[in-house]
Amino acid sequence: MAGPVRINRYLAAAGLGTRREVEGLLRTGRVKLNASVCADPSTRVSLGDVVLLDGTALPAGPTGVVFHRAVGMDLSIVHPGTLHPVLPLSGDGNGVELLLADERLAQRLADPKFPLAAQMGPAGRRLRLGGIGLDELDAGEWRPISPREMQRLRRGARLPPSSG
Repeated sequence: MAGPVRINRYLAAAGLGTRREVEGLLRTGRVKLNASVCADPSTRVSLGDVVLLDGTALPAGPTGVVFHRAVGMDLSIVHPGTLHPVLPLSGDGNGVELLLADERLAQRLADPKFPLAAQMGPAGRRLRLGGIGLDELDAGEWRPISPREMQRLRRGARLPPSSG
């Protein structure tokens, strides 16, 4: 399974404030992780964990995740079925993968009419996709997509309004 992220980073990526600001939510006991009150900002959240704020579940992976895929790693075992890969790498590829909760956006970003800029490194390693990079992620680790990164992806996809 992909590596866990600190809960303060997870909450910040969900748009609840900066990492420092969300520490107040933790200190006041408003956040639960898997049914237990969580006050420590260094507590780790893994894919599949349930995070509650004031009793309301936050969406898994907030809106998506950036994942550092290692060579030969099967993407289907790393993410729950609620996240959709954008331009998945081949089985022998490695580098950044984007997994989004919004299937419509994921499909639009994969459309050749709206190409995502990809920066490739040595040995075919994808370093960046759609302006989102690996940063400090080691192979097999993930982090939530930030609200700013999500906004940039939506702007680039130029999605028409949904019809429903």
